[in-house]
Amino acid sequence: MIEIESLKNEKEIEEIVKIQEQCFKELRKFSKNFLFNLWQQFPQGFLIAKNKEKVLGYGILKKEKENGLIFSLAVLPEMQNQGIGKKILEKLIELAKKENLKKIYLHTRETNFKAIAFYQKFGFNIIKIKENFYSTGENAYLMELKIN
Repeated sequence: MIEIESLKNEKEIEEIVKIQEQCFKELRKFSKNFLFNLWQQFPQGFLIAKNKEKVLGYGILKKEKENGLIFSLAVLPEMQNQGIGKKILEKLIELAKKENLKKIYLHTRETNFKAIAFYQKFGFNIIKIKENFYSTGENAYLMELKIN
């Protein structure tokens, strides 16, 4: 049974780093220290998907005044297409509503058609192209979800 819960400790941050390595091979990853500092700023925004003790995926929502930024969301490659990312994103949106945020933003590579379609199912819209956004020089779409 897969549970979505708040990040509890530094060891789980190490699991997030490992998931990043598998999911974002060619992109620059966030360091453990960077993630730890981000967690300290808004701990409730760090969610992990667990099956018993194994971390299968994560989502990070950063609060920026009255808006949120989905900083990163990933699921282990072998666990994708099983609804884990959907559960994480639903919980992040619930959290944004509870925090009375007006909008949620996120960035995704403009060639990541799977991610774009996934976010669009939740009501996210592409609002802007950010040129050379990623360390590879690839462009990103800035996507937005208005929260009622």
